[in-house]
Amino acid sequence: MDDRFLGEIDGVTKQMLLGVIEKKEKWDRLKMRVKMLQAVTFLGFLTFFLYIIFYVVAPSKTIASIITMFFESGKHLYILLLLFTSYWGVLFLKKKCDKAEEEFHALRCEIIQKSTDLWKDERAWKERHKLFEMIKEKYDINLYYEHG
Repeated sequence: MDDRFLGEIDGVTKQMLLGVIEKKEKWDRLKMRVKMLQAVTFLGFLTFFLYIIFYVVAPSKTIASIITMFFESGKHLYILLLLFTSYWGVLFLKKKCDKAEEEFHALRCEIIQKSTDLWKDERAWKERHKLFEMIKEKYDINLYYEHG
């Protein structure tokens, strides 16, 4: 964060602003991990599905022979286990991402609701919009409105 703005605000406000930036960065990191793991998991399932279609279903004549060919090779079950573990990982990370988003929005809304207490004097209140603009541009955090 820009030090020239940090020098003009008190310690509590500074910690709240640094905290909201940290929570936003954590949320962004988790969103990226979720998207990456979702893509890997989707490609894994797609590849495995195509493999099963072309190398298990196509050469087989009956449903019984498809089932036999599938369970004959232990690697199929290991691949399924790996894919479902990856899917579980997506769900786990998504839950962590949702929690990080809630924490970020709660702190952001707290800053907005307590703005009059955090910027008490008239000069600080009039200058806060510069800080808000810098935070919006640099970190994509809207401190003007709760639903923004």
